[in-house]
Amino acid sequence: MSDLYIVATLVAKPDQADRLRDMLTGAVPDFRAEDGCMGYTVLEDAGRPGRFMTYERWRDRAAADAHMQTPLMGTLLPQLPDILAEEFKQDFLNPVVMM
Repeated sequence: MSDLYIVATLVAKPDQADRLRDMLTGAVPDFRAEDGCMGYTVLEDAGRPGRFMTYERWRDRAAADAHMQTPLMGTLLPQLPDILAEEFKQDFLNPVVMM
C-alpha cells in the first residue's frame, strides 16, 4: 500500500487569521509525533493571508483516519466553525510521480 497525501485547506475569517495560524502551528509537533505521520507542513497563501493549507503525508488511510480521531483533533475541530470563513476541505491524493 502506498503513502497517502492530504492537502487540507482552511480559510480564516478576517479577524481570526492569527488564531488559526497559532492553532495550526501549535499542533504540528503533536501531529508529527502520531503513529503513521510521515510529514506535516503548514503553508499560508502568500497572496491571500489567512488561507492556510496543510501538506500531510501518512503511512496509509488508516493512519490518517486515526489522526482525525485523536483527542487533540477532538479539541481543535469544534473550534473551527467560529474561526473559518469557508468549509474545511481535505483532498486525498495518491502519488503518481515522486521527486
